[in-house]
Amino acid sequence: MSRIIDVKAHASRRERFLEAAARLIATTGYEHMTVQDVLDDVQQSKGAFYHYFDSKQALFEALINGESDRIIEAARCFVETPGLPALKKLRHLFQEGNRLKLERKGLRLALLPMWLSDENAVIRQRIFFRTRERVMPLLDQVITEGIEEGVFVTRYPDHVGRVVFAVVQDFHEVLTRLVVAAQQSGVPDRVRVEQAVAACHDAIERILGARSGALELFDVAQLMDWFDRSGDFVEVEQVSALA
Repeated sequence: MSRIIDVKAHASRRERFLEAAARLIATTGYEHMTVQDVLDDVQQSKGAFYHYFDSKQALFEALINGESDRIIEAARCFVETPGLPALKKLRHLFQEGNRLKLERKGLRLALLPMWLSDENAVIRQRIFFRTRERVMPLLDQVITEGIEEGVFVTRYPDHVGRVVFAVVQDFHEVLTRLVVAAQQSGVPDRVRVEQAVAACHDAIERILGARSGALELFDVAQLMDWFDRSGDFVEVEQVSALA
């Protein structure tokens, strides 16, 4: 007789591992956290841990994917709301995404060393493709609505979404490097943040055929919150070689 699996209990146990890892990483850093630390926190065996995750890196990947899923699902609810203008939806897609990320700023800053490390390149690429495939339907929907509303003009409606996604990902990479540099110097470079935001907005407006100044996808004041270290943990020594 086949074994009956309690799907909810299975998911709940997995989530407990992820929540414990998030707490530990935010307070001590990924490099200092061990699998045993996670086991002690949730009072589970190694066998239980390896039932869900092949390794500490697999736990890291699952944690990042979970954070991404949380933000994408929140964005989906807004994007699928009827009657909202496409420009407002696009703005919300990115500004609200950044706000939700800031809710877990301590965790995300503590994950930076692992995220940027060369040994994590394959995982980083997997996460990129997974995120893109989940975001693209939402982005394509907003772009289609924008074309119908006349706020976007493009000859390639089936392709521009991926180009926009690539531009935004590059912007995130630039912002990440600026955060790392600020952690080393102690001085955030607001001017470069403003320039990066302006360049990103200009590029996306041109790609979508939107009027100049129509897009305000990223708020500089909101982005500068990433440079405020009060109450957050980050391992400066680990990121010093990654700028």
